[in-house]
Amino acid sequence: MKKWAFVLIFMLLLLPLNTVFAKNDTQEGRELTATVATYNLHAGIGTDGKYDLDRIAATIRDMDAEVIGLQEVDVHWGDRSNNENTIKLLAEKLDMEYFFAPIYDFDPASAGEPRRQYGVAILSKYPIVSAANRNITRLSTQDPDPEPKLAPGFLEAQININGANVWFYVTHLDYRGDPSVREMQVQDMLKVMSEHQYNILVGDMNAAAEADELQPLFLWFSDSWAMTESGNGYTYPAASPEKRIDMILASPRMKVNNVQVYSSLASDHLPVAADITLVRGSHSLTTDGMKILVEAFLENDEIASEEAAHALTMHLQALHYYESHGMKDKMIKHLGTFAGLLQQLKINEAISEHAYTTLQEDAEYLQEKWESK
Repeated sequence: MKKWAFVLIFMLLLLPLNTVFAKNDTQEGRELTATVATYNLHAGIGTDGKYDLDRIAATIRDMDAEVIGLQEVDVHWGDRSNNENTIKLLAEKLDMEYFFAPIYDFDPASAGEPRRQYGVAILSKYPIVSAANRNITRLSTQDPDPEPKLAPGFLEAQININGANVWFYVTHLDYRGDPSVREMQVQDMLKVMSEHQYNILVGDMNAAAEADELQPLFLWFSDSWAMTESGNGYTYPAASPEKRIDMILASPRMKVNNVQVYSSLASDHLPVAADITLVRGSHSLTTDGMKILVEAFLENDEIASEEAAHALTMHLQALHYYESHGMKDKMIKHLGTFAGLLQQLKINEAISEHAYTTLQEDAEYLQEKWESK
């Protein structure tokens, strides 16, 4: 071996391994895009009345969805789906991880057979770090004389999307014309989801985005379809859609790039997929995202007064101007001023610890990003 080769090897051994093999770790490199989706499977039964999981799998494959929430999922439920474990079979066909959250969980029809279950599920090309079946209010379709009460079937999953730690929720809200159960479900979901701040909520809402009972969701989430303004987004019924009830809602700390409804007759609903830009960690991408958070914190009494929220919003409006015009020095200086305002509000007990920490971390992230430009 030549002398220069020995020298090169010796020098490499002196370097830390993370220096030799490190990837680009710029702030821009912390951003990535993932395709998420929602699909009401109708138990795998298409508009022709036939059960066919291969059609469902083909539809999901065509969307190239990386994380997808599913509703009306049968697991050994009955004849309509050949008593199959439909989510396990789909995961195998698509080579994805899965988690199933039953709404109904009944004894088998005959001894020795699997339990009969029906609910919501998630499929993911990324690791499912943890998952749980959370309770929200339901009015059972299986009890002869039901009353609204807490019941399982609200899926919560922590997904590691190439370093971005995302909490993914899947829901199927009450279908009845009376919105009272959906109102309770929305409040229950918000309570569960408040435990985390970098969230995506997908599902069959059984109500239009304009419905009064859904409005509390939009204090904390951006409606992906409304952000893209591309068509009507109708998803139901699949053969001749006239309602937009299947939705993807993203944290304001995320950026929705595009959203699309896919044509398929494999179910009585059409699936929806969105490309969403995420950040490794859990931080707002823009000052607009931070403004939405301020509005939500005020609405939920985590900012003590209109005056305090107004002061934060005015600072963020100025920062948005500097951001949109690429004014690096102004951004860095005024992000520091914004952090000082947050500190003063905290001292005056005009902001909750949760709201303070969230906005402070976002300001620090943006400052690091702009300093690296």
